[in-house]
Amino acid sequence: MCISINYFMTKINFLLLIFLLIQCRSQHTTLNRTSKNTSISTAKEDELNAQFYFYKNSDTTVMFYSSFNSAPLLFTRLDTGLQFYASVKISIYFYSITKNILSDSASQIFHIPQQHSNIFQSFSFPLKNDNYTVKIFMIDQNRKVQYNYVTELSLTTSSTRNNFLVTFQNNILFKHYAPKNNTIKIYHRQKLPLLYVDVFKYHHQPALPPFSNSSPALNYLPDSSFSISLINNDYYAILLKPGCFYHTRTNQQSLEGVTVFTLDSVFPNIKDSKEMLYTSRYIMNKNEYERCVHLSTLEDTKKCIDNFWIQIAGSKERAKEILKNYYQRVIEANRLFTSHKLGWQTDRGMVYIIFGPPENIEKTFNNEKWFYSANGQKNALVFTFIKNKNNPFTSSDYILERSDYYKDIWYLTVDKIRQGRLSTK
Repeated sequence: MCISINYFMTKINFLLLIFLLIQCRSQHTTLNRTSKNTSISTAKEDELNAQFYFYKNSDTTVMFYSSFNSAPLLFTRLDTGLQFYASVKISIYFYSITKNILSDSASQIFHIPQQHSNIFQSFSFPLKNDNYTVKIFMIDQNRKVQYNYVTELSLTTSSTRNNFLVTFQNNILFKHYAPKNNTIKIYHRQKLPLLYVDVFKYHHQPALPPFSNSSPALNYLPDSSFSISLINNDYYAILLKPGCFYHTRTNQQSLEGVTVFTLDSVFPNIKDSKEMLYTSRYIMNKNEYERCVHLSTLEDTKKCIDNFWIQIAGSKERAKEILKNYYQRVIEANRLFTSHKLGWQTDRGMVYIIFGPPENIEKTFNNEKWFYSANGQKNALVFTFIKNKNNPFTSSDYILERSDYYKDIWYLTVDKIRQGRLSTK
């Protein structure tokens, strides 16, 4: 409390006390939620390509890291000087999952010089141990545009992923994947003598169609394991081998930890004709796929898949355009949805590739709903994705609620793609 109360204080003094108490409240509990500011418009697309990470850097505080693209920001002069600046306000709201309430909030304003293109910002704040759904609002205060994000933060024990900080070439690894044959550094505030690493070979399959009756189970069966020691009383290191992902834990009694995936340096782009073939599986029939998948060389595979696109397009020129649009969706799916699988292999990635970006998205703490127009009716087609809370590798695993209802619309949409009617949305 900011001041003490005397039991016999006068009524005037009591009112003064109430005023002072209001003035002395913490900034973390008095922030207005910027999403309710009617003078700010909400951006429909994430032009900032923003990335975030929370790291519990002490027993009582959390470090917030953000990275984003400055190109969409509006730069103006702050004063009579010649330098132009963007003004970005980041507001963060922490909703306790266990208590189902808004627990805390934090905010910072950054003034960014125009010559900076890729922006990295960070700040720390006190936060209690709990599991949180986190809403992040980034406002370009010059343009009056707001960008909205939702993520999770787990601080219940020292084993959860937010107790680890992973870096690659001294940069924060926001996406938790790095190129093969490189070394990552892992930090943990407790500086434990050992961490335990389980290694899994990467062999995930494409998502099943939305009308499938089953969904593959997730089994925790590592291919190998080892431990890593603290180096210079500061960090741990892992050399990433091709085709693997690494799940690092503080102890062997809990599956909680942090996961890093080994991917090619070109990712999220497509590296070769074999990968072009695999990512075309959603629109190929069985015979078309089998005709290409068993070829022994990349050159033969390339010819086979080129012939597939030319056949469905009717000409080389049209095939190039359809191919470009289709694989751009694959790349976007990789960028947006890669978690414990490559983005194009996830349920959300599959729907994104076939149906394109959703026209509207509704997000709650436990699910996402994607809305599309159908037969001229807005929001007539809806896909619901439920968060998989039992995945130890990621908090971004969303499982599609499958139904026979999608069967006809799936084949109709695939057939349109095969006819060359693929929008560039």
